[in-house]
Amino acid sequence: MKKIFKYMGGVVLSVFALTACSPDDYASPNGNNVPKAADYADNVEINVVQDENTAYFTFKAANGVSPVWIIDGSQYSGDFTAKKYQRKAGDYSVDLMVKNANGVSTDMLTFNYHIDKTRMNGFGGFDAESSDNLFNGATMTQASYYYATGGDWHDPGVPLAISTRGQDISVTIPVGTEQRWQCQVPFETNISTTASDDVTYDFSCILTSNKDFTAMVKFTNPNDDNDFYFAEEQDVKAGEPVCFYMTEMPSRNIENLKLFFDFGGCPDATEVSIENLVFIEHSKNPIVAPEKGEPEPVWRENENLWDDANPTLVPGYYAPGWSQIPDPTVTIDGGVISISLPQATYERWQAQVPFETSLGITDTTQEYDFLAVVESNASFKAMFKLTDASDDNNFFFAKEQDLVAGGETRVVVRQCTLGAPAEKMKLFFDFGGNPNNTEIKITKIILQTHKE
Repeated sequence: MKKIFKYMGGVVLSVFALTACSPDDYASPNGNNVPKAADYADNVEINVVQDENTAYFTFKAANGVSPVWIIDGSQYSGDFTAKKYQRKAGDYSVDLMVKNANGVSTDMLTFNYHIDKTRMNGFGGFDAESSDNLFNGATMTQASYYYATGGDWHDPGVPLAISTRGQDISVTIPVGTEQRWQCQVPFETNISTTASDDVTYDFSCILTSNKDFTAMVKFTNPNDDNDFYFAEEQDVKAGEPVCFYMTEMPSRNIENLKLFFDFGGCPDATEVSIENLVFIEHSKNPIVAPEKGEPEPVWRENENLWDDANPTLVPGYYAPGWSQIPDPTVTIDGGVISISLPQATYERWQAQVPFETSLGITDTTQEYDFLAVVESNASFKAMFKLTDASDDNNFFFAKEQDLVAGGETRVVVRQCTLGAPAEKMKLFFDFGGNPNNTEIKITKIILQTHKE
């Protein structure tokens, strides 16, 4: 069985490790024959796969010469094809030196590439590419901003730097502000809505800042500042993208909605990016947002205990009407678990799919966080249980959660503990209550120690 979402670490290679041999005969390295990187610019190919947020760096073969890639200034690779995953949208670069048996080039080439979208560790918002997203095809024009600082609201003397790429926005704030509304960045749109009793709306965007502070997002009537869909604050943490979202807002009669971002209260030299703007009718939105309240933990995929749990599918229990039939078909492909349930069940525990692991828990005072991302073609309530493999009553959690047809459900359990030590853990998915021909996909599993 393949591990789920195995973390791929970088390969560290000393720049000065000479792994390639020159075809020429020589008695000792000749400093006069060290290659120049500039001579090999045409040997480089950079390919960015935006769906993967991954850049691939290829050095085409050259006689007696091999690459030294320097990625993000600290990660080295001597592979002819190297790659780098970037979670956050933005502009990045990779440096190249070349080497042969005589040494490493003293010059360096730099190649730039761009990542279009940020991939979230937690809830990532609604589908910005949806044809029902009202920001798609809409016009969005930057309006005059307002920027002041201090208790007297004086002009900082330097302007904001605001740039856009499509409908993604970047704002640089050179001088910090102290109060709400001291750094207003508005955008006019041609998005209009009509009040209707049976229509509600969802909104989301991703905010990323290089500094900690609390931002404000407001979507309002351009002619009446008190007539708005929302005016809500959102904490942002340095370097950690966060999703701001609102759901099931009653529709309103507003023409040409105006979108405000207010960064009042930010420190000096704050940089904020806004991406993946979505405004969509709730009935047309297949993605279910987590309930607001306690936020999801920050998921640390490089510390995912599930990667080393060696999960193994074991016989389950598939019993519509409590009469056992063959287990459902389960396939694992590239870290995605697919489960086919051809026959309906009617009660809890009638469609159990268990995975045994080698993961042992000895510290019962340690708190853990759990995430499973689940897609379903049917709406019903499922059960998720992580338990001691030898004692079903000694478990981290047993949580029921609604699955929504065509949507993505994030099953999140925070700060769970185990009652007694367990030599091995067992993860149960129970789909009892499923309709005929149910198809399930589990696209991500994370188990990590809890950190504040």
